[in-house]
Amino acid sequence: MGAFMRKGVIAVLALLLMVSFAWAGGGTFSWQQAKGSSITVAMNLGAESDFIGNALPKFEALTGIKVDYQPFPELELHEKTLVAFTAHAGLYDIVMQDFMFTPQYAKAGFTLPLDDFINDPSLTDKAWYKPEDFLKGLWSAMQYDGKTMAIPLTGETTLLQYREDLFKAKGLRVPTTFDELWAAAKALNNPPQIYGIGLRGQRGQGMNIFTWTQFFRGFGGKFFKDFPKDMTPTVNTPEAVKATQFYADILKNFGPPGVANWTNMDMYAAQQTGKIAMTMDANAFGPIIDDPAKSKTAGKWRYAVVPGGPGGPAPAIYTHCLSMAADSKNKTAAWLFISWVTGPEMTKARGFATGVPTRESTWTDAEYMAKLTSVGAGTYTKATAESMKIADGQYRPIFPNWREMGDILGIAVQSVIAGSATAQDAMDRAQKDITAMLVNNGYLQ
Repeated sequence: MGAFMRKGVIAVLALLLMVSFAWAGGGTFSWQQAKGSSITVAMNLGAESDFIGNALPKFEALTGIKVDYQPFPELELHEKTLVAFTAHAGLYDIVMQDFMFTPQYAKAGFTLPLDDFINDPSLTDKAWYKPEDFLKGLWSAMQYDGKTMAIPLTGETTLLQYREDLFKAKGLRVPTTFDELWAAAKALNNPPQIYGIGLRGQRGQGMNIFTWTQFFRGFGGKFFKDFPKDMTPTVNTPEAVKATQFYADILKNFGPPGVANWTNMDMYAAQQTGKIAMTMDANAFGPIIDDPAKSKTAGKWRYAVVPGGPGGPAPAIYTHCLSMAADSKNKTAAWLFISWVTGPEMTKARGFATGVPTRESTWTDAEYMAKLTSVGAGTYTKATAESMKIADGQYRPIFPNWREMGDILGIAVQSVIAGSATAQDAMDRAQKDITAMLVNNGYLQ
């Protein structure tokens, strides 16, 4: 993302929208109560962090708090913050994290419960903040052991994203099954000008496993025998092997060179420059690749619910969230930042730029919906709404050691895409390694 995500359009939009913000502050609440303090914020590179970064002068003027704002590529962000948390180094006050890490960080005591901040009238004007306004599925994903451990920043699912002009030229229908997806990718593949499909290949629970899981579940795969009652892994079943082989084969046959190392950032760039004809990735891509200021292919993309197999369509559900480091020395200032960024006004403003708001009030806002209706000629909002309804909250199983399990799977899937292992051998090895990890952590005898 990096350079092409930091265009003047986002900056201008941020400033225009921020001018009209009406900030609450009734009762004992004051935005100036931590004036003179400073905080360090670790963020994931992308449209959300770009928008917030451009709006920081407003926050600093409102609160008198100085912000050391540090965006990183996603994998680097997770590595840096985990190292800092483990060392109790106090490097960061606030961390933008993958919601799948919420149980891990909470169990380890790396992050603080936020309920006391939310419920303290001197720290939060609840009549303005409206915590009940967050989408229920996303808010529930922030809970651990009955406590709110983070606040949702984005609300995402995955969509089939396809070039309508290329589909029409080939007389293709929108795929609803994996067989149809294969046929479309084959028909659209015309290297080196354009490749039939692009999907994440880079190893990692939040990289290739985020998109591979659509195929894993779509082919009927399950991560465990009976999660969370029976944590015996089931990642080398015939369904799992078939899904992994299909994922690797469609990329090897119709994907770009080097796709085994592709991340979400590579996907954005490939869509914007016209390198790929299809993907099955985050709906957050939509407003960006449909923006002519950022994308050479703007106006050509359409959106649909992802295709499926015997297990049906399996779109992802996802949120980046903001958590507070337990060793933060500036907790009041940190909470003011979190509440400001996730408050109703900023959520709506960010939604106009990124299309992934987390509040009911934004998704039902007439102005917002009118703006999004133009994305994908109306297919974006329809496909997103349908996908959010059918997405499983346990799309990837949420438990404290998911990160380790997901990364083991990521290595296995990448090895099959790269051609260094067969799907059966890779998933057998993953099954063995995951079982050992679960035994070591007390999930299995």
